[in-house]
Order: sequence, then C-alpha cells, then structure tokens
Amino acid sequence: MKKKLNLFIVELKETFSVKKIFKELFTLHLQEYFLLFLMIIAQVATFLFIKNSSLLTLILSISSIINLILVDRGRITNFFWGSITTMAWVIIAIRTHLIGDIVSQTFYLIMQFIGIYIWGKNLSETNKPEVQSKKLSVPQSTLYTIGTALLYFIIVFISKKLGGVQIWLDSALLPLAIVGQFLMTFGYRSQWIAWNIINIINIVIWYNQYLINGNSMALSMLILQIVMLFNSIYGWIIWFNKSKIIVQSK
Repeated sequence: MKKKLNLFIVELKETFSVKKIFKELFTLHLQEYFLLFLMIIAQVATFLFIKNSSLLTLILSISSIINLILVDRGRITNFFWGSITTMAWVIIAIRTHLIGDIVSQTFYLIMQFIGIYIWGKNLSETNKPEVQSKKLSVPQSTLYTIGTALLYFIIVFISKKLGGVQIWLDSALLPLAIVGQFLMTFGYRSQWIAWNIINIINIVIWYNQYLINGNSMALSMLILQIVMLFNSIYGWIIWFNKSKIIVQSK
C-alpha cells in the first residue's frame, strides 16, 4: 500500500510538473499542432466576436482542447489539463442546471487522479512515453453495454426527481462518462465510442440551450462540442491504429 501511495505521489508531481507539461507539448506530430492551432483559433475567435463571452468558457475550451490532443497521443500530462477542464465545466453546469453534466464532470475530476496512477504505472512498466492501446474482448464489451444501459435509466429516474433539464439526453452523459473514463484509464481504444456519442449528445444539448436562452455561454459551449467531436474522431483513428500495430507485432 505504501509503495502504491509513493508511486502515486511521484506520478502526481510529474504530471503537474511545469517542465513535464511543456516537454510533452513539444512531442506532438505536425498534424496535431495544426489541429491544435485550428481548434484554439476557433475558440479564441468565438470569445472575441460573441458579445458577453465568458472567460471561464474560454479557459475550459483551451484546456479541453490541449487535454484531448494529449489523450490522443497517450501522454500522461493530459490529466493536468483535464483537471482544469473538469473544474471549469462543473461551474458552468451548475449555472445552467444540467444535473447530468454536474455529476459526470465531478466524476471526471475524481478520475483524473485515478488515471494519473494507472497511466503512471503503465508507463513505468512498459518504459514507453505513450500509453499503449488495447482492444476489449466480446464479454467485456457486452458487460460494459449492459452496465451503461442500466445506469442510464437510473440517472433518468433521479434527474426527473431533481427537476433536471433535457433529461433524456442529459442523463446519458454520466453512464457514458463512466464507461469512457474507465476505458481511457485502462488504455482501451473503445473509449472513443463513448466520447463520440457524448460529444454528439452535448452538441444537441448546447444547441437546445442556445435556442432556449440565446446566451453567449451556450453558443461558446456548442462550438466547443463541435470541435471536440472532430478531435474524438481523430483520437479514435490514432488509438485504433496503435492497437492494430501492437496486434500485428505479436
């Protein structure tokens, strides 16, 4: 237990190290820098040209984009950016009364620290700079699918009792978040199925929020979700190819 705690402390310091954060930002591929540039420009333009744009939303957007690019590459400092993203998102979700978002983002925040331990252990065992991609077995896929469906209907019931907004869509976020985050933490490529569905749902949710409220925060979040969907598709391609290379090399 003490050994595990010491490992976690070491990896935590490493993940939040300024030197490590900048080092891993300079390990991306050219196409990823291009993608990163386009996504950040889109968010900054949104912030500058939309009236009453929220600085909190801009911070969330930029940290989320960097986080996702680093997840694409399997870099552990994604959890530093993920922590910033989830804390900002919880605040926004509280302001907009999205119960599913509040719970799912709180879960994400907790999982950032669990992820640091699991990924740190994985990297130390493989002695590689990137977490390796794995494929789920059929029984594992079946179990995750059934578990997600059951949890979804439980969240729908709770959201109705709490007076949530857009219940049937919003309630899907937590089950998918749990599955996606666990799959990501343990290095499974199927995480990207969850992230793609989550991003599509969030596009619909924030589009509806914009139609209802017409505020700049909703529009900024809508644009962010569209950007995140493009990135999650790219992440799926990267992780699928990594797992295919690993299988072929065995």
